[in-house]
Amino acid sequence: MQIAVPFALKRGLRRDPTNFAVYGVDISLDSRKEARCPQCNTKAHRNDIRFLYTKNLRALDTSERDRALSELVTERKLRRKAEQELCEQRAKYQLLQAELILLRNEFQIARHFACPSGLDRTAEESTSQRTPSQGDSYRGIYELIKSLPLSSAGNCRVVSSCDYLNALCVSQPSTNPIFRGFGIRKINSVEQRPLKYIHLHSQPIRDIAFHPDAQDGILCSASLDKSVRLTSLLMDQVVQTYQCPAPVWSCCWASPEPHRLFAGCSNGAVLVFDVRITSGPLTTLTVPDNTAPVIGLQYLSPTRDQSDCPGRGLLVGQLTKVTFLSEDDGNSSPDERRSPPISDAPDTHASTSGHQSPDLFGTNSNPPIPHLFAQNLAYHPHSLSLEGSLASLSLVPGTCRFLASYRPTQRLPRVRHVLAQLRADQSVEPDGTQSTTYTCNEVQNLWGGSRMKMLTRTRLFTGLGSATELTVVAGSEDAGGALVWRCDSGALIQTLKPPDSSSESPIIDVCPYTTTQSNTNHLALLTERTLHLYRWNTHVVNMVA
Repeated sequence: MQIAVPFALKRGLRRDPTNFAVYGVDISLDSRKEARCPQCNTKAHRNDIRFLYTKNLRALDTSERDRALSELVTERKLRRKAEQELCEQRAKYQLLQAELILLRNEFQIARHFACPSGLDRTAEESTSQRTPSQGDSYRGIYELIKSLPLSSAGNCRVVSSCDYLNALCVSQPSTNPIFRGFGIRKINSVEQRPLKYIHLHSQPIRDIAFHPDAQDGILCSASLDKSVRLTSLLMDQVVQTYQCPAPVWSCCWASPEPHRLFAGCSNGAVLVFDVRITSGPLTTLTVPDNTAPVIGLQYLSPTRDQSDCPGRGLLVGQLTKVTFLSEDDGNSSPDERRSPPISDAPDTHASTSGHQSPDLFGTNSNPPIPHLFAQNLAYHPHSLSLEGSLASLSLVPGTCRFLASYRPTQRLPRVRHVLAQLRADQSVEPDGTQSTTYTCNEVQNLWGGSRMKMLTRTRLFTGLGSATELTVVAGSEDAGGALVWRCDSGALIQTLKPPDSSSESPIIDVCPYTTTQSNTNHLALLTERTLHLYRWNTHVVNMVA
């Protein structure tokens, strides 16, 4: 019996001699006449046909294999479905636990008002049974100091604190009808009174940030007018302006380095700047297969204890996902890093508006190339297993724990605040090199109300009970104020209800701060029109806790 063996291409035999198909003589001749291969439909020639001669043929029964493969696909689908149902049931269980805690707290409050003497006696007994460290953690509440009206038209968005200057900065629209736009209002945090208004941008400001370590009074502001500006609170003037290709939604500093900062844009790109280079961004970082706006940036600085936080990099929070860009020294690809040439041209904004940038290098007008560019930092993306509609991202400096807040969805109809910890997994590649993969573990889930109309920001910080105890403060439209949680137990400490806060005017930003006058912890809650200042009072026992 004759069997024809045509190859798909003449060159294909040279590349892969095992890549062939067996056809009958008649089929091969038809394919030769039509000049097309029956297998790949490419051009075929007479030289591509090979004749094989055999005495007999045996058909292999592959039905068992095909059935096994089909069952494997079915089992994989069922397993994915079971894992999804398990995650949903686990989230529902945590939601019921949170509701149980809320009902228990409401019951304690109601019993306190119904029988004050009995509740006070119960509180004294429970307080006496605690250990000293635990008693200190539970003792204290936030008390309202003052409410400062800022803008009758609203549109206040973000607040940030400069503790060493005793200043709070709040973004607000201009009150001058001639010079329309947006800027910041300086507030004395010791005297609780508004100070000077500084005009900065023509469009709303989405984020402001001070450097956590460098006490230079420089404020970085990100705006929808496609610009990032550095403002000195010592001179109340803009000292540097960077133009960006897209509206900027977020910004942060690379602590402890005093010169490097990041800006997240609406197109999903992250721009890296160095304040010593005035020409533009050093490079542009992107998250693979995601162009959602970057609503939050948090820099994970290296620590001495590598076991607690084994790495450094940038947490990028987008509307649809959270990605960790690990940072290391090494050469990167040209597509990943595109550094513009260093230019000595003066800043356009500074020359036109009359602002003069400070001499950051002293008398040396031609400073040497910084060490940052010589080491050529490289960034590697690691997608974290956090799902949902992200609204805010917060990080505790010096640790690997961060807080991701999510808006309600159809699957989870409650505001969810996830406390997660970054983890590094070491592995060895086949070529012998070591690689690091970053993932995260969910430590605690905190549940809020059932609605979030605006992208409000939450804050994760330490210092209330002890230096290591984590506290979360988040605005709640259902509660008409802000909720304060302990992260170790997930207990709701207190519900703050400012005078003008409601479901129509929610808390949109939170800022813990201290002053140089005392070590007392303070808290600033911002609505669209008013800034509310609170002080932590340790002389009052919090019955809700």
